[in-house]
Parts: sequence; structure tokens; C-alpha cells
Amino acid sequence: MELSRSQQKVSTRPPVERELETRKAFGAFVIFLFSMSVPYFVMINVRYIMVAGFVPSTVDQTTGVIETILMVLSGLTALAASRALKGNNAKLYRTNGILTMILGGLATLMLIWEWWFHPFDPMSHYGETFLTTIGLCVFMHLVGLGVLMAANMRMKRVGITEANALGYRLNNVFWMFIVVTWVAMWLQLYFI
Repeated sequence: MELSRSQQKVSTRPPVERELETRKAFGAFVIFLFSMSVPYFVMINVRYIMVAGFVPSTVDQTTGVIETILMVLSGLTALAASRALKGNNAKLYRTNGILTMILGGLATLMLIWEWWFHPFDPMSHYGETFLTTIGLCVFMHLVGLGVLMAANMRMKRVGITEANALGYRLNNVFWMFIVVTWVAMWLQLYFI
């Protein structure tokens, strides 16, 4: 199998230069994630400005707990997929990627259900902040699932190369960011 020009270019670079480029790309991605956290901080601030620490008794705690457990499990499978990259194990990466998408997809479907069939007045201050926050989370989950699906399809088509391994890793980091932000949103919507 012949290497493409980008693969040849990467493989002929000195290891120190490749590591430096990888660190720069990862650092830029972390800055991107910080910028993506701004809407979450805004939603937390709006929630406390509008309703302080009030949590109505009609909020479905069980659904929130199940969603959070599914998201944490999907984060663990995304972490396992990242570890599979280190060993160049494309099959294990794809298996964990599919598990991540299934668990994350189930959590997202539960979020959509809860968003649609909420038990409180949407015109109340809590209802407004709850629905807006859940809507933001659903949107970000769908983006994350799309990114994971694209990575899994690319892995099937191309496999793991030195040129694309960082992209696969960053897809999983993005999903883990979504998991962490959901846990934060769950805590502030259901408990604090």
C-alpha cells in the first residue's frame, strides 16, 4: 500500500517536530473547548439570576440520573477508544466508538424526551432556564455524536495513520468535554 503525500510528509519529519506540532494542535483545541464552555457558564449564571437555588419537586430526578450515568459510561468508552489509538488498534477503537455513540445516543434521546415532555410550566423562571439549558445540551450532544460518527466512518475507511491519529484523539476529547459539561448542567439543574 502506497502512502499519500501527507502521510509521507509526516513520517519524514523528526519526532521532536511531530511532537511539537501535536502539542500545538492539542493546545489550540483546548482553547477552542474553553470558548465552547462560554454558553454553559452563561446558562448557569442565568439560572441563578432568575431562580437562585430553587429546584421544583416536579423535576424527574430518575431520568436525570439515568442520563448522567449513560453519559459517564459513554465518556469511559471514549477514553478507552483513545487508549486504543496508542496501540494502533483500529478494531478496538471502532468498537469503543460504537459503544460511545450508543450510550451517548440513548442519553440524548432521554434528554429530548425530557425536553419535550417536561412536567412544569415553561413560562416559569425555572421552566425557561431548564428548557433552554436542556436545549443547549441536546444540540451539543448531537454535534458530538455527529463528530464521533464521522470519526468512526473514517476509521473504517482509512484506519490509523500517524497523520490522522490526533484527529481521532481530539474527537474523543470533544466528547469527554460534552460529558463533563452535562454532569455540570445536571448538578445545577437538579440539585444546586
